[in-house]
Amino acid sequence: MNKPNEEMTFTIKPRPSEKVSISIPKDTLESLKTIAHNQDMSLEALLKFYIGKGLRQDLDVGWVEKRNPTKP
Repeated sequence: MNKPNEEMTFTIKPRPSEKVSISIPKDTLESLKTIAHNQDMSLEALLKFYIGKGLRQDLDVGWVEKRNPTKP
């Protein structure tokens, strides 16, 4: 366990990335901008967060299906 005065460090390793372009309905984009502003995040950071969250959920479901092949 961490000691109360122990300093934690996080290392973020850059990963290769690629730019993509998508069309988002204007009202949805405005909602995303509002949420990003309220969360003190950039729109890009919010989109990456949402994509990552959804991806992790889908990958978790995939792992469950692989472990339990009898489920539909």
